[in-house]
Amino acid sequence: MTSLEVKLASLLELIGQARAARDPLVLAALLQRKDAICAALAAPEQSWDEAPERASSCSLRREAVPPVA
Repeated sequence: MTSLEVKLASLLELIGQARAARDPLVLAALLQRKDAICAALAAPEQSWDEAPERASSCSLRREAVPPVA
């Protein structure tokens, strides 16, 4: 797990605790933090890329396929 994934896991536990405690202010803040971490995890630099040689050959194949009308 990456450090972001570890932070997200602990944050989800805190969200559960805030829901159980019915603390809307803390819950709102935690949900904002969760959204920020999820956005960071979805960023392209966090993705698992193929080797550059394979990625370039795949992109060439994708460009050669005509769009569906």
